[in-house]
Amino acid sequence: MPNRVLTGYAGAGRGDQGAPLPDRVDGFSRLAARFDGRSETDLPESGGRRGRFGADALRVGGRMFAVESHGQLVVKLPEDRARALILQGTGLPFTAGRSVPMSGWVAVPTQDPGLWERLAEEAFTYVRSLGPR
Repeated sequence: MPNRVLTGYAGAGRGDQGAPLPDRVDGFSRLAARFDGRSETDLPESGGRRGRFGADALRVGGRMFAVESHGQLVVKLPEDRARALILQGTGLPFTAGRSVPMSGWVAVPTQDPGLWERLAEEAFTYVRSLGPR
């Protein structure tokens, strides 16, 4: 596994590193490794500090496309696609702690590596099409 891939911590507060979460984070680390070396793609730094949404996200062109949050994969997709995933029960609206769901963001609670890979690829392609930030 590349050394830049997220290792993760169970901290809930700003800058809190807490205890490592190897099982929960390994799925996301494996997913992140799939994007290592792709043009314009940034992976989270190993052992990086968590605390705010997106601090440990996968990015393309400076824009977030996938992140792990509370054991769920969270991806940025076109609004109609995100809505469809929510309606079919595959995903949940993602709020990032706010009272209103974030537009186009969907949380996938099922830890299914195949599903996570497909949705992360879809999110990568979509966000890359938006151009650099």
